Amino acid sequence: MALTTRPVCIWFDLDDTLITTTKSLTAAVKASKAFIETDYPEFSERDIAYNSMDVWLTELGPGTGGFAHLSQMTLNSFRSHIVRGTLSRMGIETIDTARLMECSALAEESAWSCFPGVHKLLEDLEQHRITLGIISNGPTALQHRKLSLSGLTRYFTHVLLDSEVGVSKPDSKIFKAAETLMPNCHHMMIGNDPDADINGAIRANWTAFWFTPGWDGETKPTEVGYIPIQHHSEILEYLTKG
Repeated sequence: MALTTRPVCIWFDLDDTLITTTKSLTAAVKASKAFIETDYPEFSERDIAYNSMDVWLTELGPGTGGFAHLSQMTLNSFRSHIVRGTLSRMGIETIDTARLMECSALAEESAWSCFPGVHKLLEDLEQHRITLGIISNGPTALQHRKLSLSGLTRYFTHVLLDSEVGVSKPDSKIFKAAETLMPNCHHMMIGNDPDADINGAIRANWTAFWFTPGWDGETKPTEVGYIPIQHHSEILEYLTKG
């Protein structure tokens, strides 16, 4: 598929596709464990990770009453909600919540980094005048913080987040919303999640690139026709081949 055949719009997932998010979450959990272990040694990193994710999914995730508020929450409000909910589930009442949140956030943000070749790919695509967008599941303030600190914001014309659309990937509505922003284009999705990114994109009749280094699970996409890639440079190679 040559670049000149028709207009192309490329949409990227953010977490573990452009940015190494799993590593950063692990760092945040380790920092939280180190902060509380003097007074509460009985809690493991697994306890912290499980309870914080449970707060997110049951109180702020899709289908919950808090989901619609994610697009309006400040980053501090979101983090405070997660930290306080996690401590409550673990029965921890006497701890400096503000300092814990600061410690966890610093560890998380310090571990954010782009996969090798991401900036080079985006610069090359920019030179080819390809429109770039983000489709991501996640809180608006947090996702924009990741883009900003990773130096990625300037590359993307559109940032489409699930809480702003009202549904999460792989729901077809979020892909239709993307098509509305960029009509009459050949839409492509690059992501690591086999269901949210790849199955969702293929069901929308998009070209889908599965970035496999960003996925550490055993499951694979159930839809057929996706293109597995190991490095971001393979995307440009695909686009520019005759």
